[in-house]
Amino acid sequence: MIERVTSGAIWEDRVGYRRAVKYGPHIWVAGTVAVGTDGAPLALDMEVQTRRCIEIIEAALKELGADLSHVMRTRVFVTDMSAEAQAGFARAHSAAFGKHPPASTLVGVAALAAPEFIVEVEADAYLPEDA
Repeated sequence: MIERVTSGAIWEDRVGYRRAVKYGPHIWVAGTVAVGTDGAPLALDMEVQTRRCIEIIEAALKELGADLSHVMRTRVFVTDMSAEAQAGFARAHSAAFGKHPPASTLVGVAALAAPEFIVEVEADAYLPEDA
């Protein structure tokens, strides 16, 4: 059985995707940008935006019976590859995943969906049946 989770973002229906999809023990979380509960982008700060992306991912995982410890891989896209920005990303990512680090990729890109977004995070998780 396939389960799909929506975050309620307007883009999900417009584009035709869901925040997360679970099939068997596998969970895929779509690229996630940092929006507040009002849907507005957060401050242009790499650490703040990364923390918020991970919070949104965590909420989707919880709806599917998983948590951050089940994340096996993250893919992160950033518009700023400066040492300062990478340090902000690293602080947020290690705070969330430090006890159970996933495989991870950090990729510099020219732009994301809007100029206010400076980081986008995807996550793949594995939820064993005995979890």
